[in-house]
Amino acid sequence: MSEVCVISATIDEILHHPNADRLDLAKIGEYTTAVVRDEFKTGDLVAFFPPDILIPERIALQLGVAKYLKSSIYPGEFRKTACRVAAARLRGVPSFGFCLRIKDVEPGVDLSERFHAVKYEPPEPAWWNQTGDNECEDNRFHHYTNIGNYRNPRYRGAFETGLPVRITEKIHGTNSRVALLGGDYMCGSHQCNKREYSKDVDQIERNRSLYWRPLTEDMKALLWYFAAEKGPNVIAFGEIYGAGVQFMSYGAPEKSGYRLFDISVNGEYVNWGELESACRRFGIPTVPLLYLGPFYPGLVDSLVDGPTTVVDPKTLKEKFTGREGIVMTPLQEQNSRVMGGRLIAKAVSVDYLACRKSDSH
Repeated sequence: MSEVCVISATIDEILHHPNADRLDLAKIGEYTTAVVRDEFKTGDLVAFFPPDILIPERIALQLGVAKYLKSSIYPGEFRKTACRVAAARLRGVPSFGFCLRIKDVEPGVDLSERFHAVKYEPPEPAWWNQTGDNECEDNRFHHYTNIGNYRNPRYRGAFETGLPVRITEKIHGTNSRVALLGGDYMCGSHQCNKREYSKDVDQIERNRSLYWRPLTEDMKALLWYFAAEKGPNVIAFGEIYGAGVQFMSYGAPEKSGYRLFDISVNGEYVNWGELESACRRFGIPTVPLLYLGPFYPGLVDSLVDGPTTVVDPKTLKEKFTGREGIVMTPLQEQNSRVMGGRLIAKAVSVDYLACRKSDSH
């Protein structure tokens, strides 16, 4: 599935901001965005710019929104400009991105090219270049699902009321793939297959790849269990976290934390119940489970913000001790016509988006 950056959409509802006399709240799909009081009404067609996209500075200036954007480097440029769409709490109420009136399109049209909008990709930390040499790719060692944003207007209705779902906390770290493929182990980041040790054999222990650390004896046992039960190509997807990985460490020592969130066997994802039972049997920690039960409107909003559940937030000394967000899947794996692939969605906390630092180029 692809994540559209800017989309034409109709405003579902206009609400008065409870704490600001000059602001309304426009509800567009599952997003709310602050607008000037009485500027829009329910049913108006708008171009909606969600958080974490980039638009060129010249476009931002033409639209009159540059003063509301965060600094970043737009692709192809060499200096930071006001180009990154953000989210924030305005007098206590979440506001995601912004919208502009538009007339010449139908709802649901991708307007990214018109506004030269691209998805924001955070700059890679310096240590990512020191995580071991890349190996040749293997088509069995597939990447994880590209997760769509639950709030995207295009995805409305993907999760039907009453559908049994699991919602887990999204951890702020680096994606890990650990695999048993036809009897051979492979490990890697989200995009790259990694060699276990650097070519510098004189410092072999020091140069063991970060992405091979989750391959413990317990993890090997888990992989072999699924290989015996379901098929020879097993991939465990998880998150590596801790001090030095991202700005949230969850109190874990340097790059030492790990939580598993999904397993695929021969390209098919395992249902949560079976995954959780097997991980408990072999002692593999999983991402925190926030909810297990039927989906209902308002469920995501009730869970996406709040303190982290990875550890007791009272023990942390970090500036931000909340959740990055949540990930939601059905208890029984299935595809979605609405999402154009696997039924899975994420929602990101407005507090996390507001707290995240500007690019450090």
